[in-house]
Amino acid sequence: MSFLHTTRMDLLERLTLHLKQDIALQAEDFDSGAGVLNQVGKRFIRMGERYFVPGSMQEIVLFDVQKKGSGPRVNVQTAYAGTFKAVLLRTGTDFVELLVNRTEEEEELVVLIPLSRIVGIERVKS
Repeated sequence: MSFLHTTRMDLLERLTLHLKQDIALQAEDFDSGAGVLNQVGKRFIRMGERYFVPGSMQEIVLFDVQKKGSGPRVNVQTAYAGTFKAVLLRTGTDFVELLVNRTEEEEELVVLIPLSRIVGIERVKS
């Protein structure tokens, strides 16, 4: 069985599970900072009074998520940040959910990346 087993959940459904909690959005030349996810619609999400298209983001960082680092360790290559190591938590129909440890951050981050931003994923051999 492939380690990239896909759930039927899409990015908007995943974000719906995180309503009324803090997220941060990152796209080319844009960083929203932390804010409360107020609404998830059919194509857009709302933070405060601003609307965003989740699929156009490079990353969506979810805060206050119980981190279950039980997935496979992978090397992820993206179109915007090169290659980095992560733990693969979930693969949806149009996104991947990763546990990422970045040196500039105090703790591990749960990050959603639209598949349109992913170049490749390779399982790290133990």
